[in-house]
Amino acid sequence: MNEESEAPEVFATLDDEYAREILVATKRERLSAGELSEKCDMSRPTVSRRVNRLVEQGFLEAHTHVDPAGHHYKEYEACLERVEILLNADGFDVEVDVQADPADRITSIFQTMREEGD
Repeated sequence: MNEESEAPEVFATLDDEYAREILVATKRERLSAGELSEKCDMSRPTVSRRVNRLVEQGFLEAHTHVDPAGHHYKEYEACLERVEILLNADGFDVEVDVQADPADRITSIFQTMREEGD
């Protein structure tokens, strides 16, 4: 998936040390907010603010789990693959590549096949 993003928003997010730490930590494994707080040595409110911003921008994906007692919690996984910044005469163009969800990729493949068959 390749998306054009607003340059100032992307710059501000990636300039944030906490956001970068969360992205790196969740690239290796899915982590809950509590695990991120411990692993990245951040307060829970700091983790929550950064996670919300990263999810809004599509850099992080939330997965909801239900434990045997019926409680639910979220784990987060980085889906950001690459950010490309291009300088042009009007300013900056930013393209963000994110890893698509496998189900979305399969749906996209079938839609493409259906369109080519028409």
